[in-house]
Amino acid sequence: MGRARQRRLRLSAALGATLWVAVAIAQEPTRPRFEPAAFEAHTRFLASDLLEGRGIGTRGGELAVAYIEAVFRAAGLTPGWAGSFRQPVAMTAYRGDPAARIVAEVGHVRVPLEVGKEIVGVNYSLPDAGLSSNLVFVGYGIHAPEQGWDDYAGTDVRGRLLLAFVNEPGRDDPTRFRGRALTIHGRWTEKLAVAARAGAAGVVLIHTDEDAGYGWHVPATSMTGERFLLADERLVVPFAGWIASPALATLLNAAGLRLEDLRAAAEQPGFATRPLPIRLTVQAVRSTRPVVGHNVVGVLPGGRRGVIVLTAHHDHLGIGPEVRGDRIYNGAVDNGTALAVLLTLAQGLATTPAATRPTLVFAAVDAEEAGLLGSTHYARHPALPLDETLAAINFEMASPWGRTHDVMAIGGELSELGVLVNRVAARRELRVTPDPAPEQGFFFRSDQLSLAQAGVPSIWLDLGTEHEGRPAGWGEARRARYRVEGYHQPADEVSDDWDWRGLQQLAEITVDLLDEISTAGHVAWLPDSGYARPGVPNTQAPTPAGSRSLR
Repeated sequence: MGRARQRRLRLSAALGATLWVAVAIAQEPTRPRFEPAAFEAHTRFLASDLLEGRGIGTRGGELAVAYIEAVFRAAGLTPGWAGSFRQPVAMTAYRGDPAARIVAEVGHVRVPLEVGKEIVGVNYSLPDAGLSSNLVFVGYGIHAPEQGWDDYAGTDVRGRLLLAFVNEPGRDDPTRFRGRALTIHGRWTEKLAVAARAGAAGVVLIHTDEDAGYGWHVPATSMTGERFLLADERLVVPFAGWIASPALATLLNAAGLRLEDLRAAAEQPGFATRPLPIRLTVQAVRSTRPVVGHNVVGVLPGGRRGVIVLTAHHDHLGIGPEVRGDRIYNGAVDNGTALAVLLTLAQGLATTPAATRPTLVFAAVDAEEAGLLGSTHYARHPALPLDETLAAINFEMASPWGRTHDVMAIGGELSELGVLVNRVAARRELRVTPDPAPEQGFFFRSDQLSLAQAGVPSIWLDLGTEHEGRPAGWGEARRARYRVEGYHQPADEVSDDWDWRGLQQLAEITVDLLDEISTAGHVAWLPDSGYARPGVPNTQAPTPAGSRSLR
């Protein structure tokens, strides 16, 4: 039997299972009952080759939207936006220039850089003549007066091309920022926003696997295709790019400098920007097109006070560079499994009496991979008022590798949601595992951030890594393998050895958490979180503008 036919048969069986599970769920009147087959069915369809990687503004992305809308409609949800399940998200797509040229000059020596392998970048608003400027090193590119840190102090960078590290200084020093735990100032998108506000002509970010939390293939893939911004976005740095650290080290060595010395200087309090004897010339044709994506929003009215928003993004990377004969970036874990949790929760909770739950908003948001654009748009234009919204729960890359003895709530330490998750875990005899990599800033890398910046206490909820029936360390190793072999690659496909009972467990935990939130009736941010409820002033809150993030 051919591989394609096998996939079709599995897909047909999975879709059939969805109908069977819907009947099974409907038999439980007071509390939803979930079957592993439902999660498998949704994931297999959403991550199938038919949807071509669910790219933003593509046929496959539209198929995903239609599928999600059909599930919400069949479950009996109410349309969440002006009588429709589809909330339009107007964007501008910026096409990469396949003929782009980026040349470095060190003294009288010209060094062409190989676009895609050594450097990548996007022309958002450079003139046709391009840009030619000496690099100005701005350390970590941070402007954080509330932290007593300003890499731009006393420097005019208008019209200049900047070079910056990602992350923050003092990762091993708990007295700086939050020590090992990244703040919004360490995210690369925030650095672009700060540079734009300072009037810079462009920013080149230094890539290392450790700093970024992912390999070079991630910026190489995302910045050589199309990049997206919300159509009404006005604060944009004209040129944004990444340079691979080995390529930069070679240029610095030719100029008599060392990359490690730049790092050491950037770590020092009172850092001062410095021009570098390296000139970069960028020639890239700017090409744009309008794109209208869609958040799919369904509302499940409830009889208890308050609103809770549940989110998961439906977009992925679409069709991209070929890797081992495959060009479809299916996005099974990112974010098919999480979407499956959102959809199955909607199906199950819709069968329960309205009096037993608060009003729930299910939002499958678009363009997360482009910088949380769909959730940012939703936070600006919510289905129901945010001052009535108790909390938001986001699902991202939900673990498909079986049940666990622990649960994770990324961002739980910022609000009373952490306390409520602890209660649920204790009742289920589960441990609450803290953020396994706080230096990677996961809270700032998915859609919970958009709701948090709008004032709604938010978390990214997922299972932990202590898997039932597996040896110690197995779960961490499995996730690490995915990050290397699957994340943002065509290999992110459904595997027949996945154990779908884990997604079932995550859905059950979520139902318990919804009960806890509703019973509490109010969820507050903690005083040092940096966030505040809508209408409540908070001088520590991070600047929302431009702080959307791309994983």
